[in-house]
Amino acid sequence: MRSPGRGARRPCGSARCEDGGAALGGSGRPGALQEVGRSGGLRLPPGPQRLARKEARGDSAVAPRFDLSGVGNSDGNLQECTVGKWRKDVLSIIDDVAEGPQILVGTSLGGWLMFHAAIARPQKVVALIGVATAVDGLVTQFNQLPVEVKKEIEMKGMWDMPSKYSEEGIYHIQYSFIKEAEHHCLLHSPIPVNCPVRLLHGMKDDVIPWHTSIQVADRVVSTDVDVILRKHSDHRMKEKADIQLLVYTIDDLIDKLSTIVN
Repeated sequence: MRSPGRGARRPCGSARCEDGGAALGGSGRPGALQEVGRSGGLRLPPGPQRLARKEARGDSAVAPRFDLSGVGNSDGNLQECTVGKWRKDVLSIIDDVAEGPQILVGTSLGGWLMFHAAIARPQKVVALIGVATAVDGLVTQFNQLPVEVKKEIEMKGMWDMPSKYSEEGIYHIQYSFIKEAEHHCLLHSPIPVNCPVRLLHGMKDDVIPWHTSIQVADRVVSTDVDVILRKHSDHRMKEKADIQLLVYTIDDLIDKLSTIVN
């Protein structure tokens, strides 16, 4: 894991944190952390500071990124991971690495976990930005399967879920993973998060429907919630305009929250 400082490695649970150029807090300004979900989701391009400064504002900040255990560059066996373990990853980063108040940027499944972090650490998580937010995502997708298919998955103990984001074209998801994930679902009741929330979603998303972000916005208790839809963007929201939107959104929240603090 690269530390927020100069790129040296330091442990942060099983997750690995990559410095994207932003401060992790201090100087009266909140820091920002980006959680990358299971399918990889949006990944900032090389030199994100240059993009931010050239095409946004001169003092823009871009979030350091970390992959969940067993995902991307992090250690661990994906088959042994659970939503509960990933929740602990996020809290470990917030508690042991981040300094001061944080804006969490959650991509895909990371968008689900950022809400859990905000609930668990309300004094430290001061805003949320979701990109293709997949709150309850895998559980919802599983529950939408025909009854006979769900029974077959339960018998096999494995769900072979087709995905164009997997090299094999399939994600092998253990039935036990789905059952454990059910304990972390949030959309069945109001979500007790009171900080500002921004939800960015592509309307061409064929993994997590953009309506999910609308549902999340409706469930969140906070009154400061915006949903921004990109008509031609897909699940990964990786085009230049998508990344610019994310940078602008981070900048806007940092400025807003810095004004409140000061």
